[in-house]
Amino acid sequence: MRKESDEMATVGQGGEAAISSHGPPLSLPGLPRLRWTQIFSISVFYFALNFHWGALGIIILPSQVFKIVGNLDKGAALAFVLVPGAFVSLIANPFFGMLSDRTRGRFAAWGRRRPYILLGTLVNVAALVWMATARDIPTLAIAYVIVQFSSNAAQAPFHALLPDVVPLEQRGLTSGVMGVLLIAGNIGGVILAGSVLNAAQPLPIYQQELWLTYGVIMLVMVVLMLVTVFSVRGDRATVLPEQNQPQKMWISRSALITIGGTLAAVAIGWVLITGWNMLHLANIQISGDVESVLLEVIATVGLLRLFDFNPRRDPDFAWVLMTRLLMMLGIYTIQTFLQFYMRDVVQVANPEQETTNFVILVSLTSLVSAFVAGWLSDRFGRKRMVYISGGFMSLVGFIFIVTHSLTIVIAAGAIFGLGYGAYQSVDWALVADVLPSHHNYARDMGVWNISLSLPQVIAPVLGGPLTDFFTRNGQPVLGFQLLFGMAIVFCILGTVTVRYIRGVKR
Repeated sequence: MRKESDEMATVGQGGEAAISSHGPPLSLPGLPRLRWTQIFSISVFYFALNFHWGALGIIILPSQVFKIVGNLDKGAALAFVLVPGAFVSLIANPFFGMLSDRTRGRFAAWGRRRPYILLGTLVNVAALVWMATARDIPTLAIAYVIVQFSSNAAQAPFHALLPDVVPLEQRGLTSGVMGVLLIAGNIGGVILAGSVLNAAQPLPIYQQELWLTYGVIMLVMVVLMLVTVFSVRGDRATVLPEQNQPQKMWISRSALITIGGTLAAVAIGWVLITGWNMLHLANIQISGDVESVLLEVIATVGLLRLFDFNPRRDPDFAWVLMTRLLMMLGIYTIQTFLQFYMRDVVQVANPEQETTNFVILVSLTSLVSAFVAGWLSDRFGRKRMVYISGGFMSLVGFIFIVTHSLTIVIAAGAIFGLGYGAYQSVDWALVADVLPSHHNYARDMGVWNISLSLPQVIAPVLGGPLTDFFTRNGQPVLGFQLLFGMAIVFCILGTVTVRYIRGVKR
């Protein structure tokens, strides 16, 4: 591996040195090999994060909103809570990543990452207390925004902590461990919240259930956060030498221009969409969901520019982001509408229960493939694992198109889990191999996180109107066949784009 000084290729925005992603995967020189117990203890905070978000997003928030507003307005109220948090997440993750990259002086004496992980988690826990006490939708929405803000303040530096301390030859194993922790955390959070909460209970009993659920989440968050921050011995890799590093202004003129331009573009977009709807142009109304996506895409372009994302300078990093965006679009297109597919196409008596059975099978096979594929990727290459995962998930989409048998659909969950777990296992390792700069790990990992946020918004907006249109016209099967055809296309494109990542040879 070449020395870092030999890899300096271009100068990025604001005068920051950037490292070319055409060369070998980046790794700080001299990092010692870690025992698997060290890897696990450093990574275990990932379980807490996914335990937190699995319980909150899938079970707690819908239940809490339903209990506050009732059945008729629950959809609009849930969107009112979620949308501001989504925008905060989009901004906060790369922002706190950049902040931790630039941390110097006394605050960095304990490392560039660990202070943010500690403080972000503590604020997150305080915001969860506020959410538990919320008795109206605006209060719940404000508390949720703070949860998103503080959680991302901890997440972005945590994701960068691992490339700081894990040597290149152990990144596949580490990614596999993280894949297992991700899946196990999601399962654990959903099981906890789903088994404790029951919105049909009287309010006093429900509040007790809510406090118990939030309490367990807070305990898991704090305990596993402490395990992670105290497992990094010495933390020498998280405070990089400042030799030959020029002092930079906190925010450059070009950054201010980018921020102003992005805000102006979002405002102009909102005005144009509002004017279009008011004038009833072409007799087409742009829905609130579509408007949110369009404005978020505009904001995303500005954020990528602000955080020095440059595809021409760092093509490998750009291709990794594109690969993840496409693969996650394929995954969320299937996951988001699975219960509706069970109801309208498979026509089962209890779609919620059958969807749960599918998810359980997916999770079990994902746990196996996540660890195995991560270990194999160190020996046989990251790209091959992406090819395999894309092939498995495309096969499931094809099965959903050609058959409506419940037995076959549930069995397909095992195949989907193998592909999903295999992709999650190499997802982190793939980006860790091509991060553009040693000095901006967390900022770049925050940019990488954008490729996860966008699909969660885009997939429902693309798929919802499509399936609704064909259902209203008495052809629900055709609507879902087209939907899963889209998922297949996304997964195939994701396996195609990974071929262009030159810094990852196999």
